[in-house]
Amino acid sequence: MSDEEILNTLKQQIEITDSKTEIKCGNLLLQISWILLTKSHNLTYVPTEQRLSGGRLDFAVIAESEQPGGYQLREAYIWELKAPQYNLFEVKTGNHAVPSKELYSAETQLFHYCYCLSKDYRLLKIWNLSPENIKFGGVIIGRDNNFVDLKGKEEILGKGLAIEANNVRNIYLYNPLSIKLWTWDQVIKIAESQLYSHKKYDGDPRKAIDPRVSEPYEMIP
Repeated sequence: MSDEEILNTLKQQIEITDSKTEIKCGNLLLQISWILLTKSHNLTYVPTEQRLSGGRLDFAVIAESEQPGGYQLREAYIWELKAPQYNLFEVKTGNHAVPSKELYSAETQLFHYCYCLSKDYRLLKIWNLSPENIKFGGVIIGRDNNFVDLKGKEEILGKGLAIEANNVRNIYLYNPLSIKLWTWDQVIKIAESQLYSHKKYDGDPRKAIDPRVSEPYEMIP
């Protein structure tokens, strides 16, 4: 499929409401995973569902960037994926919202897998990585229209509480650690901006992917 066809199929999958589509969304994202990187990076390869001592990580986007002096810095960005059908936050009380259990789980897995990978000297050697170059990518979960489970609360109030909870996490957790929290709608918007605007990467970063180490995405129960 072309990038445009992949993107259209991904849109269809995130709009499904009667089942969880994490697996299909993950497989589609794998094919356009270069959108998860900044312009300064060249995608090398994307091992997925890699088994570690404490479980399996979803995505390890391995990339290189040119540094002063002309050498290439090799880094791995770890991502955790959850279904578009999950909420990011839920209203706990009349003046408080908290992350959903699925977002809590994704954050915990992200921390755990980054730590485990930094200690897995076999994989570090295979991927030619240093422990200090294992970086947080982020979490992709939910949609903009299911940002918060209102728990029966009024929509404007509930959404305001969720925005406040998200801002708190940005200030004290995500921003200091350079962690991204994206909905699948944000993934679509980012992909569209790269595919259809003049801001697309110079060259074609996808050509650097080694398909021998890119694997289909599978959900772990």
